[in-house]
Amino acid sequence: MSESNHKLLKAILALTIASSSFAIQVFLPALPSVQKYFNVSPAQVQLAVSLPLMAIAIGTLFWGVLSDRFGRRPMMLSGLAMFFCGNLACVFAPTIETLVAGRLFQGFGGAACVVISRAIVRDLYGREKAAAALASLIAVMVLAPMMAPIVGGALVDLTGWRGNFVFITVFVGAVFAFAAARLPETNTKLIALPDMTSLVSGYAHLARSPQFMAYALQSAFMIATFYVFLSAAPYALITVMHYSATEYGLGFILSTVGYLGGNVAANRLSERLGIDRMIGIGLLFAVSSTFITFCLLETGYWNIWAVFAPVTLMGIANGMSLPNATAGAVSVNPELSGTASGLLSFIQLSLSAVFAQVAGSIQDGTPNTLGIFMFLAALLSTVSFVLPRRMFSAAS
Repeated sequence: MSESNHKLLKAILALTIASSSFAIQVFLPALPSVQKYFNVSPAQVQLAVSLPLMAIAIGTLFWGVLSDRFGRRPMMLSGLAMFFCGNLACVFAPTIETLVAGRLFQGFGGAACVVISRAIVRDLYGREKAAAALASLIAVMVLAPMMAPIVGGALVDLTGWRGNFVFITVFVGAVFAFAAARLPETNTKLIALPDMTSLVSGYAHLARSPQFMAYALQSAFMIATFYVFLSAAPYALITVMHYSATEYGLGFILSTVGYLGGNVAANRLSERLGIDRMIGIGLLFAVSSTFITFCLLETGYWNIWAVFAPVTLMGIANGMSLPNATAGAVSVNPELSGTASGLLSFIQLSLSAVFAQVAGSIQDGTPNTLGIFMFLAALLSTVSFVLPRRMFSAAS
């Protein structure tokens, strides 16, 4: 594949990943408005956040395997079509149940964008080079939801919460048209569709691997710190601290800058230092930043800077560790890269959904839940990376 075609392919993958992660998060600044509009409880409105994450998690288990069998291109286009229909349903949702259902359909289809994009990168690059290549794509995957609240906050203040879904529906439609026209097939070794026994066997083989689980759990809890922030921060900043949705969205610029810095480091240093050392440095930043947030909120320093300044360090942590953890996980068994990518996403998003639902549902008149759950997720990320690696060392 020529250099120009590589760049075109990366552009397509970046747009598909951006559409998926952006759509999941763009209406987060509208959570207080949606709760008020439908007159529902905090736990009910949080289902529009956590259940789509579960739908993505479940979807990745299927899309990865199907792309190994039928090819990356047809499965990517199928997922984008489902994604578009789910967004359209949200635009006209008359009840919270309809909104949640549309978000579920949106999430399941959007899962194809993430898992198949990773598999395409693995089709084209080796283990260490994949980390650098994935860095730019994962940057989009993380930056899109970081930027989404900025756009979403402005749309809420200007047009109401439905405007968010109108915007993303148009965007996804354009991405689908671009992918249909230019996305090539990169899977040159199609495998037979496994029966249920062999499918479970493939996932079980990966789940028994201490190496795979170390990368998967570390990245899952690292991502959970971010989803806790996304789900609990609207209540903390808009309802408790009385900032506007636009101000809340603009605060994400700091986390964006932090992630870009970490991502640049991953691009330049991963091959030189190795993926494990880069993950370790990222974990140090994650624990430090979330501990600062925890301490500031617990001592009563309720200010937008107490939230967003430490999140800049958390952005660095994500930018440094996630590309390397992903490259490590999908390279444990190259023949099962699509399956590994699916299982990786399932673990990441399942844990994130649980953390997001619990943290977002606790509304006690303080922002303290935000700091507690972010710090807890960072600690679990560290423990999850260290323990399986020690098990692997002991076994060998």
